[in-house]
Amino acid sequence: MTIKMKRLGRTDIEVFPIAFGGIPIQRISEEEAIKVVRRAIELGINLIDTARAYSDSEVKIGKALKGIDKKVFLSSKSFGRTKDEIYADVKASLKNLGVKKIDIYHMHAVNDKETLNKVMSPDGAYYGLLKAKEEGLIDFIAVSTHNVDIAQELIKTDKFDVIQVCYNFIETEAEEKVFPLAKEKDVGIIAMKPMGGGVVPNPTLSLKFVLQNDYIVPDPGMESIKEVEENVRLVHEISPLTKEELQEIERIKNEMGQAFCRRCDYCQPCPQGIAISTIIRADSFIKRFPKEYLKEKWFYEQYLKAKTCTKCGVCATRCPYNLPIPDLIEKNVRLLEEYLA
Repeated sequence: MTIKMKRLGRTDIEVFPIAFGGIPIQRISEEEAIKVVRRAIELGINLIDTARAYSDSEVKIGKALKGIDKKVFLSSKSFGRTKDEIYADVKASLKNLGVKKIDIYHMHAVNDKETLNKVMSPDGAYYGLLKAKEEGLIDFIAVSTHNVDIAQELIKTDKFDVIQVCYNFIETEAEEKVFPLAKEKDVGIIAMKPMGGGVVPNPTLSLKFVLQNDYIVPDPGMESIKEVEENVRLVHEISPLTKEELQEIERIKNEMGQAFCRRCDYCQPCPQGIAISTIIRADSFIKRFPKEYLKEKWFYEQYLKAKTCTKCGVCATRCPYNLPIPDLIEKNVRLLEEYLA
């Protein structure tokens, strides 16, 4: 069966219907990660997505690419918010990946207006990427966000070739708020969290749902050859969702709806300074990141702050999905206490 490739917006890059998400390979050995990445390439996947924040993911991918003749498009990201910070991260990514140019480079997690204004300011990260592009270090400027309203603003600037947004059968807001505008502006879409960050109980059905949309490219995280082969098989066997599958989707949505954080951050700011959307997704972090990463300064500090929650309830009054946020914070703090002990 001949696979129909997907055009990634104005980049004109033709990619396999799914990309390779580089978060989970942090959890496995370098030797195993190399095998997983190479199997993905062998089966036709030609877009690999990673980030500076994913500990050794870039390094493992770089080693997997050594000796590979096939053209593989690389996508990475940086939390650098200034011109100099992100430019330095581009240089670090190039070294880690062992390449002279990265195809797509993102400003990572531009989730709120304050961050948007900062990265687009004269000394902001956008201009660091523009400099990197002018010097031939990257080909396309991209951005990732967990907030569909911010996604709209980013696309309207007409400065980005690719945008990454969350999309799965629980988080469907992008269908209305992002996809039509991106198509109009010819901005490529990489759909992150196609399996809900690893917490959706039926990952195969979740990926099949996302694959129904021909315009977007989902990037499921993969950490085993079995996962790679199953995901590629699904691409080859893709068919419309059946009545039974649609019913199962509704059942899962109803079951998870009161506990699933969409990361919109409308609950912020927290009087205690708690990173709410991070903490109430502890189960997702535990499934995708190694314990050592969660014990590092940034995440561990957020965990300690979460333990100071007073249950004031201000966050819950702001949540557009009516999540019982104080209860979810308490539940996830207990989960982290057990896991990090």
